[in-house]
Amino acid sequence: MKLSKKDLTIKYACYALVLAAASLLQNVGGLWFEIGGARCFFVVPAAVLLSLGEDERTAAFIGLFAGFLWDAVSAAHMGFNCILLALLCYIAAALVNFVFRNTFWVGFVSACICTFIYCVLYWLLVVMPHGGDGAALSLLYFYLPSFLYTAVIGFFVALAFYPLKEKLNKGVIE
Repeated sequence: MKLSKKDLTIKYACYALVLAAASLLQNVGGLWFEIGGARCFFVVPAAVLLSLGEDERTAAFIGLFAGFLWDAVSAAHMGFNCILLALLCYIAAALVNFVFRNTFWVGFVSACICTFIYCVLYWLLVVMPHGGDGAALSLLYFYLPSFLYTAVIGFFVALAFYPLKEKLNKGVIE
């Protein structure tokens, strides 16, 4: 059984609102706290968790939209987040559709792995080429702590998203 067009519209509108809220929490100063200078990258686990259980094309569009929201407020590297999040969501959805089952723990681990890949690739492709004092140490003092912070928060994001996705999918297995 498939979802009706109205149900799909409601589902993807809710996904867009959730991603917008995650983007606001992440990118507006003062809405969420930093721990020791580490920031929580809400958009990465939110996009990955929402894309699991979707087909690969839809997952890529979810990642593209999440990346667009992030790139809209970034000062440099326009398009990096769009491309990387679309690719990460596509791969995560393909792995869940063809290799793994869509369970809570697979979603949580997928979100953690994608967050780690995002942090390392951003550091390698954006921070390191510009060099400067402390570029190498920023991995240890900002990006890895931000990954750990996001992974811990990602657990609670996954706890919140799985009931939401179940309700929006109305128990339909696609």
